[in-house]
Amino acid sequence: MGTVTLSKQNRLFWLGRYSERVHATIRIMIGELDKLIDDQPIDYPSFCSRLGIPCPYTDARDFCRRYLFDADSPNSVRSCVDAMLGNGIVLRETLSSPTLAYLQMAQSAMELAAGSESPAVALQWVLDDIMAFRGSFDDSVDNEEARNITKAGGLVERLSLMLRLDWQSERTGRELQKLLNRLYKTDLKPQPQAMAVLERCALEEASVPRNELLSAVEGLFVL
Repeated sequence: MGTVTLSKQNRLFWLGRYSERVHATIRIMIGELDKLIDDQPIDYPSFCSRLGIPCPYTDARDFCRRYLFDADSPNSVRSCVDAMLGNGIVLRETLSSPTLAYLQMAQSAMELAAGSESPAVALQWVLDDIMAFRGSFDDSVDNEEARNITKAGGLVERLSLMLRLDWQSERTGRELQKLLNRLYKTDLKPQPQAMAVLERCALEEASVPRNELLSAVEGLFVL
């Protein structure tokens, strides 16, 4: 399997989380931009509350613009893109330069979107670059442990967003099983109580309250 240092585990895990966060939130926000064009209401205060982030936005248009592109906000999608690339740069030797290039392309596309009055096309390019990164990552990273850690990070983020936003909730059980399958193949040390909740829900098909499940997902690791 190959030993992965604790420092590299942390970088790989957060690379997975940030890449999934960028991909998922851009997909959500493209839908919100469509609502904005059609003059449909956007409940952005509820969105921020569910994510547990501040809501300093003056209206729906300000929310769409600043949540996506405000480089000075640690909660913006643009800041997540920068963090995703930052972890990738540190992991260059593990990822390979061609794989890292897709993260750099995603950041460039995000910058194009930030400068556009109609950013949906450039945002789609960000999504495409992240999907290309994932394919290249699977093909070029030989260390199975590294691949499983990054995929586990992505699944933790996906489940967190699903549970917080009640988004694609019909997939929760399947994603939990995928997360457990990845965790079993790594040397990561999840918190036992949190892991027990996930196993009870996914393997025993027990009914677990959403808030308890969310706490378990987000409390799996101290990294």
